[in-house]
Amino acid sequence: MPISAIGVSRYGPLEQLKPVRLPAPSPGRGEVLVRIHASALNPADYKVILGKMKLLHARNFPLVVGYDFSGTIESVGSGVVDYKSGDEVFGFLPYSRGNRQGAFAAMIVAKVGEIAAKPVAVTHIQAAAAATSGSTVLQSLRNLGHIEEGHSVLVTGASGGVGSLAIWIARKLGASVTAVGSGPGLELARQLGAHATVDRTTANPISSGYGPFDIVFDAAAGYRWKQWKPMLKPGGTYVTTLPSLHFVSDKLASVFSQTRAALIMVKSRESDLQQLGEWLASGFEVPLDSVIPVKGVAGGLARLMKREATGKIAVKVLDGF
Repeated sequence: MPISAIGVSRYGPLEQLKPVRLPAPSPGRGEVLVRIHASALNPADYKVILGKMKLLHARNFPLVVGYDFSGTIESVGSGVVDYKSGDEVFGFLPYSRGNRQGAFAAMIVAKVGEIAAKPVAVTHIQAAAAATSGSTVLQSLRNLGHIEEGHSVLVTGASGGVGSLAIWIARKLGASVTAVGSGPGLELARQLGAHATVDRTTANPISSGYGPFDIVFDAAAGYRWKQWKPMLKPGGTYVTTLPSLHFVSDKLASVFSQTRAALIMVKSRESDLQQLGEWLASGFEVPLDSVIPVKGVAGGLARLMKREATGKIAVKVLDGF
């Protein structure tokens, strides 16, 4: 039986997003079939639709995006022993050209090892909102930045879905945080525990007088390693979220420096999702800008593209078609 989804028939404007029907997926070996309850918006969604990031999704039409998901397992494929029908799980789909699915759909299949059990006390909205952004932060700060208690961390894009989570997680891991943002994002940064804030509209963060830093996490991807190099401590790391030719140039130059330039390529890992689930179950809540119906993702993505959102935009999917 076909399933409902929100998709596009070609690369182009967000306004063309509309309900579509797709063949029902079925789980293969080591996979589970998940009925989606909630998803969340990420910049990759509109970039793929606009045709700007064709390596992030298979070129199949109708094209359905949406990476974050939380839902209930409908059935399991062969070889799956840790999950069963009825289990609630969350995670995110691969950011790769091999991905032919999107979470703005009634159901998707997911690989065991790339999902985690959703804690009972955590809502589907919160779990979906944490998946990509939280994993991006964890893998950036811990795996690339080698964060330690007492480290000094600067975070750009303080009002965004990734930047706002980076402030809280860096504080949770024992670091002091300087947050760069503007408008309501600065107050959100202070609420999340930032020790200092810099309004990028009135001051140059690089010459603001703060620092030096062990980690500069450029969640907004608005800067370059070579700009922050003087403000990094020896052994410090600049992490960006956006691949570019500028990054390649900086990466090569950093080989001869005491500081590093790194690019996060986030992967959905069960252990990281479990850690996020534990934090959510203990009372932490992902800052939400809004919760929108799945039929409203075009408007939500337009707001995200204009950087009008403060926090994460979550999507209610179940029964929304």
